[in-house]
Amino acid sequence: MTVRNSLAVLGTSALLALGVGGAMAPAATASAPAAPQTAQVAADAHFTAKDSRSGRTTKGVAHKSGRYGAAAPSKAASLRCWNAGISGRYFAISCSGNAYRVFVDCSNRVRYVTPVLSGSKRVTMACPGGTRALRGGAYGR
Repeated sequence: MTVRNSLAVLGTSALLALGVGGAMAPAATASAPAAPQTAQVAADAHFTAKDSRSGRTTKGVAHKSGRYGAAAPSKAASLRCWNAGISGRYFAISCSGNAYRVFVDCSNRVRYVTPVLSGSKRVTMACPGGTRALRGGAYGR
């Protein structure tokens, strides 16, 4: 009878251990960090501005500026731009002026703009990964 009681206690202990272990397993799984989503990884647009005279290159993140397709802001007569082109997610343009911004409208329905630039520069803007450039331009002085 002692053996039977010992087996019963052992069986009960095993059931309790499995029950507690089973209850804890989902909690451990729920607290594991989730993998980053593609939309979070590729949310930024970038730009590169190469100075025509010094050859110095500036790189940075372009900022969101409203919805795409809005009328292009006006530019002053002193801002000159030439040689614009679109290829996939890239928009490039050369401009010369005192205080201007370059913008690109991307297929994610967002317009991105550079910080204020000055001088003569070749600016290339890259829409976020998974999108494409639809149109672009520059505005300012």
